[in-house]
Amino acid sequence: MIGTVCLRHLLLPALLVIWVQTAAAIEPVNPNLNDKARAVLNYLDSIYGDRVLVGMNGDRETEKAIQISGKRPAVVNYDLCGWNSPTWGKSYTKVMDAKIEPILQRAKQGTIITMTFHWKNPAKKDGTAWVNPPKGTGPFDMKAGTTPGTPEYKAVMEDLRRHGDYLQVFEDAGVPILFRPLHEIDGGWFWWTDAETPENTAELYRMIFDYYVKERKLDNLIWVYNAGVKCAGADPADPVEAIEHRKRYYPGDQYVDISGIDIYPSEHYGWKLPQESSYAKAFEIMSKVTPGKMLAFSEGAGIPDPDAMAQAGPKWLYCLPWWADHRLNPKDWVDKTFNHPLMITLDELPDWDAR
Repeated sequence: MIGTVCLRHLLLPALLVIWVQTAAAIEPVNPNLNDKARAVLNYLDSIYGDRVLVGMNGDRETEKAIQISGKRPAVVNYDLCGWNSPTWGKSYTKVMDAKIEPILQRAKQGTIITMTFHWKNPAKKDGTAWVNPPKGTGPFDMKAGTTPGTPEYKAVMEDLRRHGDYLQVFEDAGVPILFRPLHEIDGGWFWWTDAETPENTAELYRMIFDYYVKERKLDNLIWVYNAGVKCAGADPADPVEAIEHRKRYYPGDQYVDISGIDIYPSEHYGWKLPQESSYAKAFEIMSKVTPGKMLAFSEGAGIPDPDAMAQAGPKWLYCLPWWADHRLNPKDWVDKTFNHPLMITLDELPDWDAR
């Protein structure tokens, strides 16, 4: 009897821990998300609010950050875009092909891969993601682009198909990707922002999700909704109306695993506020637009002060600067943030295959 009671006391805490972990596991928006991607998503959920993953954009800036700090970022961003014109010309596909091996190698090291998509205007062979000069190539008819049977819709779907072939490479290789299509979705500088009828932009996001998840079965994608600090079509003088307008771009909770915002201090892309003043304001906005979602500083000029985050917040899921040696993210700041106890670098990430 004594042995039975003791065994029961020994087993109950372990069973309780298992039950709590299972009950608390985050539900992905893709119910067929593969095991490794689920491991990544569950890990992100487990650290959210306690510590912050530090990231970097692209191979060049990542290598700079490693040289400066001696640490490897936990998250590295790549772009699902070949940049060069014409779209799907030889130089475009060459750029696309050249990204595959570096992504596979970083993923092999355990790095969390995130991917944005500077999607070039699908209606134009020489189109860019931007609308206005000097880089812009004009707007896109978003209503037509989300209406089956139109030439614009066919161009959208053909582009998604061909880019999906590259995403398929990473699905086949077992590489989870934090995928953030239509980034800075409400900013107004990219063709996919429909400031007058934001519901068209939200519908395009849902189209991308449905095609890649339901038709292509890309079960390695973790879906990141990505706003900008400026919101096209909103009245900045009316904070309540501005939040309601932002919500019109949102595709719905059932399409979003993580919510993020890109923060740049420039007048064009941001509020022209000091960086530290922008962070809390941006976090508050996204808490209202996408309540209940983990919030990431998905892209920006620098890294928030980890001392301030540790003491008063906000504690982002991850912070991903665009540059590693920049006036808004200088070398000494990179060194401090990458080595700060709040921040998680690659060496602290788990073995995804073992989780």
